Amino acid sequence: MTGKKLGGLASQHGKAILEIGVVSVAGILASAGFQVLAIRGLGPQGYGLLASFLALINVAAIGSSALRNSVAVITAQSGLTQDRPGSRRRWLDSSLVEALVLGTVCTAGILVVSLLLASSLDTNVPALIVTASVIIPYFLFSRAQGLLQGAGDSRSVVWWSTGAQIMQLLLSLVALALGFGAIGILAVLLATALLGTAGSTYQARHHSLRSHKKPFSVDSSVVLLLTIALAWLTNVDVILVRAGASGEVAGAYAAAAVLVKTILIVPATLSLYLLPRFVTRRKDSSMTKFGVNVTLAITGASGLAMFLIVWLFGGVIVPVLFGAGYEVSIQVLPWLALAWLPWAMVGGILIRLTASSSKFGLSILLCAALIQWVGAVALLPDVMAMIAMNGCLGLFVFIGLFAIHLVSARSGGPAE
Repeated sequence: MTGKKLGGLASQHGKAILEIGVVSVAGILASAGFQVLAIRGLGPQGYGLLASFLALINVAAIGSSALRNSVAVITAQSGLTQDRPGSRRRWLDSSLVEALVLGTVCTAGILVVSLLLASSLDTNVPALIVTASVIIPYFLFSRAQGLLQGAGDSRSVVWWSTGAQIMQLLLSLVALALGFGAIGILAVLLATALLGTAGSTYQARHHSLRSHKKPFSVDSSVVLLLTIALAWLTNVDVILVRAGASGEVAGAYAAAAVLVKTILIVPATLSLYLLPRFVTRRKDSSMTKFGVNVTLAITGASGLAMFLIVWLFGGVIVPVLFGAGYEVSIQVLPWLALAWLPWAMVGGILIRLTASSSKFGLSILLCAALIQWVGAVALLPDVMAMIAMNGCLGLFVFIGLFAIHLVSARSGGPAE
């Protein structure tokens, strides 16, 4: 590409990506503020109860995030294909069916697990009801965001997400001031999800899928599984270390991982803007390669910056953020940052493969999940060896996914 064309592309897309990035940072800060507010406002016992239910909600959030990506891809694909004779758009489309089915299944699972949790924590029925009630609105909210994202309105998606996070923070402040405790904060999550769902669904009302689109098609299922597989690969390490190492080491690892994994926000943010555009421009190999290269360059530079920051200043950052008793975190931080750099790159290249519902990409991720589990079980409690294994695995996964992208780019077809 010529310098003039590159400048035109930067002018065309740079402002939108910058806005999405800035608004996303505001959402991240609001989310962090919510956690700090809950920790300080509830105290150890109250926050322990809340954290248990938040963990259940976060598991469902992985599914809702996967649904958003799936709906975004199918919506963008719908814009590329002609309607079948007699096809029409309808209110109860395939995306809404998927949201309701997945939301109902997750709600049932949350209820079962919550009932077991309730007996061990001596909590009450209202907390269980509120927690379970949050799940379906989460999926409906994600469905509406997916419709907007697939239609190319990424700005609205990030504003709805960030707006919900800010509202969650403000309402939680009110709930704690009124003395409602953990149940009050859970009610805030429900209210935020309902309001976000209502508003975003109204905005996306003109973007329902065509009537001939079937729920849980091959493409939508592959996208769902791609997102869930990546979420598993980038989160299960904390669980594996918790199961295979001492409590002190596991806690230090988890704290360090929270800091390092903020790098994964970079490809996730870029995905909001690029995913539907990779779908609509998938036959334009030059533009696709340019988009992938820019994504990987930004992600790689951010990952290297994270490594340098924690390597040079980890001894200062850890005590400030986590307090005393996290000396092990300081030791593992640089190596953890280095190990997670290829996984961040995986997140970047996966935007391209998600846009084409790549079955080969899904196969690589599923194999990697098995290798990661077996490797961690074999190496732990040696955390450093486990970190090295996970980093090497991420590198090989990235190479495999990038190879799929290169082959498809040269052939001019989708990255199957």
